[in-house]
Amino acid sequence: MSEIKNMSLNGFFKNKAKQVDDVRVVVSERFTDKEDKPLEWVLHPISTKLVEEITKKNTVTKLVNGKKVKETNEENLNADLLEQVVLFPRLNDAELQDSYGVTNVNDLLSTMLYPGETQVLTQALQDVMSGKTNTVSELKN
Repeated sequence: MSEIKNMSLNGFFKNKAKQVDDVRVVVSERFTDKEDKPLEWVLHPISTKLVEEITKKNTVTKLVNGKKVKETNEENLNADLLEQVVLFPRLNDAELQDSYGVTNVNDLLSTMLYPGETQVLTQALQDVMSGKTNTVSELKN
């Protein structure tokens, strides 16, 4: 107990916390630049507070057999999280959505990506949310 008294909290202060790097991941080889190189998606972590707000927005309380049960729409939750986490491409960009004939992020992702690509993006989301900063090659494997 005495050694705890001598420990410093200084490293926990906000101004001492290290910034987490953005994560870059190639979600699909189908999206390429002018030189036919795969485009990287850029993801950035968000705060726990924002995650909680997004989760609450996508959760409803229902009465089942006289008991309150919380039900979360996972599909909308993931789309809302990705909308906040993905810096590039901007998933809420009207021109991008128009090119796929959709009007929201959820529909864009389900139209734009194949199932395996969605898994890669979802894994990258989980890594970003957990504070892991993997490289592009680590996320692809």
